[in-house]
Amino acid sequence: MRRGRSVVFHGPGIDLECIERDVAAPEARQIIVATTHAGVCGSDVHRLAGDIPAADARPVYFGHEGIGTVVDVGSDITADRSGTPIALGDRIFWSPPTPCGECIHCVAGASTALCERMDWPQSVGRASSASYQDFATLSSTTPFFRIPDSTNSDAVIAFGCALPTALGGLRNLGPITGATVCIQGNGPVGLAATMLCRLAGAQEIFVIGDPGTRADAALQLGATDVLVLPTTDRADRHEHLMTATNGRGVDVVIEAAGHITAFDEALPLLAKRGRLLILGLYSGSVTTPFDPVLVNNRELRIVGSLGCPVEVYGRAMELAGEHDSVFGLSEFVTHRFPIDRVQDAIATAGSGIAIKTVVQPQPSTERGRIQ
Repeated sequence: MRRGRSVVFHGPGIDLECIERDVAAPEARQIIVATTHAGVCGSDVHRLAGDIPAADARPVYFGHEGIGTVVDVGSDITADRSGTPIALGDRIFWSPPTPCGECIHCVAGASTALCERMDWPQSVGRASSASYQDFATLSSTTPFFRIPDSTNSDAVIAFGCALPTALGGLRNLGPITGATVCIQGNGPVGLAATMLCRLAGAQEIFVIGDPGTRADAALQLGATDVLVLPTTDRADRHEHLMTATNGRGVDVVIEAAGHITAFDEALPLLAKRGRLLILGLYSGSVTTPFDPVLVNNRELRIVGSLGCPVEVYGRAMELAGEHDSVFGLSEFVTHRFPIDRVQDAIATAGSGIAIKTVVQPQPSTERGRIQ
């Protein structure tokens, strides 16, 4: 029986714990993966701070963006979720939250986040697909996909769950070819949306976000212009976008900031028949005054999107591999930490100095050095 380290979340404001535990051999419909890349998501930062309500009061395993190497395969598993054959030694990209595959939303092919019996979070003492651990146990319904040999793991983990989230959102939103787009936020989700809008043929892409490396990354990924938050206020940004669109407003606003003030700012930026996609406001009980007359009179559409369907994870992985050389996605992994410094990793991700922070429980043979 293997032994490995796992990171445990006890609750908001409590330091994460790194424990050692036994890892059982896989059941017939499970695989074991040695984790080499565990991406730090912004939601990890917010969950640790208490900004996101804990879904389970018990201690649970932590981390929900994973890449690793298959080290054991159950007798009934022969392929990943796309039908691609897998074998020992293959690299796998996976999303730990595991849908049931049987409820009305799973059967309909909806976002895994809508699953009525989602296996997540996973309590301590049982097999877990969480990524902040040496060995993860994935089931047949876990979204997992074999990474092509030609694809760099850093390119895939650079946007972790952000690229699937943004891709799922744009699928819900509809075509944006030729559209003028404003993206609120240049964290991983906003940056992923920037790249996808460029690939989808948006005419102009204006990004509102932080200065420094994230602003540079937005331009690298195809932004037309970056409106930096510390040096512009809401009125400045409204004037800039109205001038850029000859007073018409933008066709699409993508909220990827996670702040209610972004929603307040978004609607007046939209042109008639414009569309607002909400990606970042996914938790809490924030409310704000809302003008339905504006929505009616300008025929605006507001679209919510949470997570994505299973197959979108696979498509996001493919896109990362296809466009790494064009956009330099691998370069966006700016900070790496060993598993026993996961607390530092999450603090770094929350500081705003990193584009992408990665925890590396197990050694990787690819490029990249743990700090």
